[in-house]
Amino acid sequence: MSSDDEWQTYVKDSRTICKYGAKCYQKNVEHHKTYKHPPKNMKAIKNTRDKRKFSPFTRKNKEKTVNNQTPNTSTVQIQDTDENISGPIETLSHNSNDVNIKMKIPDNIKYYSINPNHELFKELFLVHMPNDFYKFYECFDGYEIVRLLSTVNLELIGPYDLLLGKLPIVDDKELYLVHWRFYFDPPEFQAVIKKKGNSQFHIGYYRDNPDDKPQFLASNDSEKDCRITPIASNIFAAVYFYLENEKKTSPFVAMACQKVMDKLKKTALENNICIEKYSVQDRQAHCITKTLHGAGIVVPYNKKTQLGYRHLTESDANLKKIFIKLENAANQIEKNKVLSELQPVITYANIAVDECDFGTGLEAGIDLFCSGLKELEPSALSCLISAYNLLNRGDFSNIIMVCFY
Repeated sequence: MSSDDEWQTYVKDSRTICKYGAKCYQKNVEHHKTYKHPPKNMKAIKNTRDKRKFSPFTRKNKEKTVNNQTPNTSTVQIQDTDENISGPIETLSHNSNDVNIKMKIPDNIKYYSINPNHELFKELFLVHMPNDFYKFYECFDGYEIVRLLSTVNLELIGPYDLLLGKLPIVDDKELYLVHWRFYFDPPEFQAVIKKKGNSQFHIGYYRDNPDDKPQFLASNDSEKDCRITPIASNIFAAVYFYLENEKKTSPFVAMACQKVMDKLKKTALENNICIEKYSVQDRQAHCITKTLHGAGIVVPYNKKTQLGYRHLTESDANLKKIFIKLENAANQIEKNKVLSELQPVITYANIAVDECDFGTGLEAGIDLFCSGLKELEPSALSCLISAYNLLNRGDFSNIIMVCFY
């Protein structure tokens, strides 16, 4: 069986994921009947997450086409009808690597109804959406907010597609976990708004735990880097402060931005919603460490025993230098040399996890993920799956597996 086949079998296996992942030493037959373990030869996996980032099916216009929306997210555009749509095999185009993913559009495809039960969001996206998410949609009569945002070059994406009745009913539920998930979006970050066109700038909710409410809304531009910048604690304020900065960029957009800002502020005040910036200082006070994406991580930590987290052996600055060297390596010999520099960091993180410092494993996995380098994907995946499961964040583990699958 090939490495790809082994990985696909592992992902589709319905057994519970062993919290120790590839590091599990158990040989007990009953243990292996109950829990699944990742393939041993994970380094041979050729899949890269940039090929898996796309919007499954988004119904937008009257013409049946398949267009790539961004270099790292593709959108299938299907003829908009009231009932159903039928069609042949369509192609998802991936501009950055000229990758074409063939996907069969089912005959008579049907869509989820507009304004579905809120529990459906948890079922499809593995997280509950906060109250301000729904309020933002309800206060402007659904499609009114679509029109309003379009005047400032923004559009609703991700879970909002479900509210708008643009999300199809498909058998493969894993597609929903990568629906509008951009290249540098970790499981904690869920995009809900983006700039129109080919821009990869997007705004989304950030959660430390899949079972908790989002801590804040943040922005990222995956075309530039992995940086996640906190904006506000609700979506009204997040869009307001984004537009406040945007209107300064050009006099041609200033008037349109101000009109939307005024409407947002008025509606927010009428609904007792605060328009305030998120306090970065408060976030830093709760974070155990910063991480390369800047949003930080929050994990249980006992200050008295210092159990739950220890610092990595390399600083963020040094890790960035190592990642740059690996990216610029001219051949495999040079790559192996750089990887040997990084291996002690990964080994140390694994030892820390074995000794119940789960935050160290999470930090290592996030930093490796943020490198964006395919050579580090297996290590990133292994660290993240182990950390998420040990921290009882299993839904994040499921999301990251689908991202790499």
